[in-house]
Amino acid sequence: MHSRHALLHCTAGSLAAFFTLAPLASQAAGFLEDSSLTLNTRQWYSHEIGRKDTRFQATTHEGKRAVRDRTAWLQGAKLDYVSGFSQGPVGFGLDLSLYGAVALERSRLATAGGSNRLLVDKDGNVVDDWSKVGVAAAKFKVADTVMKVGRHQVRTPVMGYSDTRTLPASFDGWSLESQDIDNLTLKAGYFDRATPRTGAGSQDLGLSFVSRQVNSDWVAYLGGDYSYAQGSKVSLYGSRFEDIWDREYLGLTHKHIWSPQSASEVQVDFYNTRSSGRELAGKIDQQAYGLSLTQTWLNHSLKFGVQQIVGDEYFDYVAESNAINLPNTMLSYYNGPNERSFQINYVNDFAAYGFPGFKTILWYIKGWGIDGSHYDGGRNAAYGSVLRQDGESHYEVGTFVSYVFQSGSLKGASVLTGNAWHRASDRQIEGNLEEFRLIFNKPFKIL
Repeated sequence: MHSRHALLHCTAGSLAAFFTLAPLASQAAGFLEDSSLTLNTRQWYSHEIGRKDTRFQATTHEGKRAVRDRTAWLQGAKLDYVSGFSQGPVGFGLDLSLYGAVALERSRLATAGGSNRLLVDKDGNVVDDWSKVGVAAAKFKVADTVMKVGRHQVRTPVMGYSDTRTLPASFDGWSLESQDIDNLTLKAGYFDRATPRTGAGSQDLGLSFVSRQVNSDWVAYLGGDYSYAQGSKVSLYGSRFEDIWDREYLGLTHKHIWSPQSASEVQVDFYNTRSSGRELAGKIDQQAYGLSLTQTWLNHSLKFGVQQIVGDEYFDYVAESNAINLPNTMLSYYNGPNERSFQINYVNDFAAYGFPGFKTILWYIKGWGIDGSHYDGGRNAAYGSVLRQDGESHYEVGTFVSYVFQSGSLKGASVLTGNAWHRASDRQIEGNLEEFRLIFNKPFKIL
């Protein structure tokens, strides 16, 4: 009930502002002239295969059944309306998106519980279709500062939205982004509800890797990015997840162009996280370090990444936010307690061979030294599962191909497909599996 009321409150507030002000705004230059209406469609297909002792749990008429295969196949659609701003000292605008998804694979045996890819009911049945208001936000602009209020999406290293499934997540609250100072972008925000990637309503803010459910009333952040040269910047952010943690982030990017054909880029990431307030997830004292070096030459790009988690719990983040700006994040996140990891990643752009829009990516990541055996989170400890992890390791190998159509009726459409293999020691949580994905995106510009 709380979820439904929050959704109605968010939507009604934004739409009320729209219908109150739209008659004036529609007569003002910029509101409609700079508006766009786009139907974005995405077909998502994945097939997972469990290896060794990894199984999925399917619900059948005879009860639970362990199976090796799990399939998700959905068709999603987003109708996105983005207005311009009315004229005047304070410009007014509106962002509104309607989301919907249809399950194309509905077998309880084939979907095996659905994971976080499909929406299933309490009996394990796949929900045939669902829809929701994905974005409903009023926006206000003064000079080069924009404030949004309502349900919307932001991207920062400490709070963001995840778009790794059929439809993206979004959050209820407000955000501010200012570019009034040359080369400096300031960002701030406050959110108190989440709309998940796979779901028709909204939910309390939670965590991603806990052993039990932990909820918080709000998350807030403040920070910015300063660009000091072409492709180079420094980022500094602070955030508070109410009664769970305080987190700081420092990021440094420097790009050096050797020639028109060659460039090097260094990326440094650092997070410091400490429990705060009532410590609803227990005591947390953790640092996360990331360093990557990317060398490009003509159409080739080679990246090396190293990462270290210092702390006896997972490097966690707000559920559905995917706010982890560390280099070794692919099929797995390599964010286990005290985990070290290494990545090598190769990208080839086939435009150089006369095939514009066609790219390939190949990667290998190894994580080791996962040790949570000394975890002591106190009476509210939420990461108890790490106590069984001592010297765990895992690795993955993946290869993906992407293509963006350059002309014809499919111009602007894109396809991404490939396979990833993940192997793990006995108590590493992701287990041994292989996954094939095929994702097709097609936008239709209406306005």
